Amino acid sequence: MRDLDVVRFADRGRSVSVELENAAGGGRHQGWHEAEIVIDTGFVGARLPVHFTDADLADLTAFIAARAAAEEEGALPDGSVTDWPEAGRGAYLRLRAADPFVVEVRDPVQSGVTVTVPLDLRDGWATRAASHLHRLRAALTDGH
Repeated sequence: MRDLDVVRFADRGRSVSVELENAAGGGRHQGWHEAEIVIDTGFVGARLPVHFTDADLADLTAFIAARAAAEEEGALPDGSVTDWPEAGRGAYLRLRAADPFVVEVRDPVQSGVTVTVPLDLRDGWATRAASHLHRLRAALTDGH
Protein backbone atom coordinates (compact mmCIF):
# COMPACT_ATOMS: atom_id res chain seq x y z
CA MET A 1 0.00 0.00 0.00
CA ARG A 2 1.36 3.40 -0.94
CA ASP A 3 1.44 6.36 1.44
CA LEU A 4 -1.24 8.21 -0.54
CA ASP A 5 -3.62 5.25 -0.37
CA VAL A 6 -6.34 5.46 2.23
CA VAL A 7 -7.18 1.86 1.46
CA ARG A 8 -6.41 -0.50 -1.40
CA PHE A 9 -8.23 -3.71 -2.27
CA ALA A 10 -6.34 -5.70 -4.89
CA ASP A 11 -5.72 -9.12 -6.34
CA ARG A 12 -3.54 -10.09 -9.29
CA GLY A 13 -5.66 -8.42 -11.95
CA ARG A 14 -8.00 -5.95 -10.30
CA SER A 15 -7.87 -3.19 -7.74
CA VAL A 16 -9.98 -0.51 -6.13
CA SER A 17 -8.21 2.10 -4.05
CA VAL A 18 -8.93 5.42 -2.41
CA GLU A 19 -6.05 7.88 -2.86
CA LEU A 20 -5.67 11.13 -0.95
CA GLU A 21 -5.45 14.28 -3.02
CA ASN A 22 -2.03 15.00 -1.51
CA ALA A 23 0.19 13.41 1.13
CA ALA A 24 0.34 16.40 3.46
CA GLY A 25 -3.13 16.63 4.93
CA GLY A 26 -5.01 14.73 2.29
CA GLY A 27 -6.50 17.76 0.60
CA ARG A 28 -8.43 18.62 3.74
CA HIS A 29 -10.88 21.49 3.33
CA GLN A 30 -13.32 22.61 6.01
CA GLY A 31 -13.17 19.25 7.82
CA TRP A 32 -13.39 17.12 4.67
CA HIS A 33 -10.58 15.09 3.10
CA GLU A 34 -10.54 15.11 -0.69
CA ALA A 35 -9.55 11.92 -2.44
CA GLU A 36 -10.21 9.80 -5.50
CA ILE A 37 -11.61 6.32 -5.88
CA VAL A 38 -9.45 4.55 -8.45
CA ILE A 39 -10.76 1.44 -10.24
CA ASP A 40 -8.29 -0.62 -12.27
CA THR A 41 -9.43 -3.87 -13.87
CA GLY A 42 -8.90 -5.43 -17.27
CA PHE A 43 -12.35 -4.17 -18.21
CA VAL A 44 -12.84 -0.89 -16.32
CA GLY A 45 -10.45 1.93 -15.47
CA ALA A 46 -11.95 4.95 -13.76
CA ARG A 47 -11.32 7.70 -11.23
CA LEU A 48 -13.91 9.67 -9.35
CA PRO A 49 -13.79 12.15 -6.50
CA VAL A 50 -14.78 11.18 -2.98
CA HIS A 51 -14.91 13.27 0.19
CA PHE A 52 -14.76 11.95 3.73
CA THR A 53 -14.38 13.13 7.32
CA ASP A 54 -12.22 11.88 10.17
CA ALA A 55 -15.32 10.11 11.52
CA ASP A 56 -15.74 8.33 8.16
CA LEU A 57 -12.11 7.23 8.37
CA ALA A 58 -12.73 5.89 11.88
CA ASP A 59 -15.71 3.89 10.53
CA LEU A 60 -13.58 2.37 7.76
CA THR A 61 -10.87 1.51 10.27
CA ALA A 62 -13.41 -0.24 12.51
CA PHE A 63 -14.78 -2.31 9.60
CA ILE A 64 -11.30 -3.35 8.45
CA ALA A 65 -10.16 -4.06 12.03
CA ALA A 66 -13.18 -6.36 12.51
CA ARG A 67 -12.20 -8.19 9.29
CA ALA A 68 -8.62 -8.48 10.62
CA ALA A 69 -9.82 -9.95 13.92
CA ALA A 70 -12.01 -12.48 12.08
CA GLU A 71 -9.14 -13.33 9.76
CA GLU A 72 -6.80 -13.94 12.72
CA GLU A 73 -9.40 -16.25 14.30
CA GLY A 74 -9.66 -18.19 11.06
CA ALA A 75 -13.33 -17.30 10.65
CA LEU A 76 -14.88 -17.48 7.21
CA PRO A 77 -16.15 -14.22 5.69
CA ASP A 78 -19.50 -13.43 7.28
CA GLY A 79 -21.07 -11.46 4.44
CA SER A 80 -21.14 -8.24 6.45
CA VAL A 81 -21.55 -5.06 4.43
CA THR A 82 -20.64 -1.44 4.99
CA ASP A 83 -20.96 1.68 2.88
CA TRP A 84 -17.96 3.99 3.00
CA PRO A 85 -18.10 6.87 3.28
CA GLU A 86 -21.72 6.90 4.34
CA ALA A 87 -24.04 6.54 1.35
CA GLY A 88 -26.04 9.49 0.13
CA ARG A 89 -23.42 12.26 0.08
CA GLY A 90 -21.77 11.32 -3.21
CA ALA A 91 -19.64 8.48 -4.53
CA TYR A 92 -18.95 5.68 -2.06
CA LEU A 93 -17.73 2.11 -1.70
CA ARG A 94 -19.98 -0.75 -0.65
CA LEU A 95 -17.70 -3.35 0.94
CA ARG A 96 -18.92 -6.94 1.30
CA ALA A 97 -16.90 -9.40 3.39
CA ALA A 98 -17.58 -12.46 1.25
CA ASP A 99 -15.57 -15.05 -0.65
CA PRO A 100 -14.53 -13.41 -2.88
CA PHE A 101 -14.46 -10.00 -1.19
CA VAL A 102 -16.61 -7.59 -3.20
CA VAL A 103 -16.13 -3.86 -3.63
CA GLU A 104 -18.93 -1.97 -5.32
CA VAL A 105 -18.09 1.56 -6.40
CA ARG A 106 -21.33 3.51 -6.42
CA ASP A 107 -21.86 6.96 -7.88
CA PRO A 108 -25.58 7.64 -7.48
CA VAL A 109 -25.31 11.42 -7.53
CA GLN A 110 -23.33 12.23 -10.69
CA SER A 111 -23.26 9.28 -13.10
CA GLY A 112 -25.73 6.82 -11.60
CA VAL A 113 -23.21 4.05 -12.33
CA THR A 114 -22.19 1.15 -10.07
CA VAL A 115 -19.09 -0.95 -10.76
CA THR A 116 -18.78 -4.30 -8.95
CA VAL A 117 -15.28 -5.69 -8.45
CA PRO A 118 -14.90 -9.17 -6.89
CA LEU A 119 -11.42 -9.61 -5.43
CA ASP A 120 -9.44 -12.64 -4.27
CA LEU A 121 -7.60 -10.85 -1.46
CA ARG A 122 -4.41 -12.39 -0.08
CA ASP A 123 -4.27 -13.80 3.44
CA GLY A 124 -3.43 -11.08 5.93
CA TRP A 125 -4.84 -8.27 3.81
CA ALA A 126 -7.10 -6.96 6.58
CA THR A 127 -4.35 -6.88 9.20
CA ARG A 128 -2.08 -4.94 6.83
CA ALA A 129 -4.89 -2.56 5.85
CA ALA A 130 -5.90 -1.93 9.48
CA SER A 131 -2.29 -1.19 10.44
CA HIS A 132 -1.97 1.23 7.52
CA LEU A 133 -5.23 2.98 8.45
CA HIS A 134 -4.08 3.45 12.06
CA ARG A 135 -0.84 5.05 10.82
CA LEU A 136 -2.70 7.21 8.31
CA ARG A 137 -5.17 8.47 10.91
CA ALA A 138 -2.30 9.38 13.24
CA ALA A 139 -0.47 11.20 10.43
CA LEU A 140 -3.57 13.15 9.43
CA THR A 141 -4.18 14.12 13.06
CA ASP A 142 -0.56 15.23 13.49
CA GLY A 143 -0.76 17.27 10.29
CA HIS A 144 -3.64 19.39 11.57
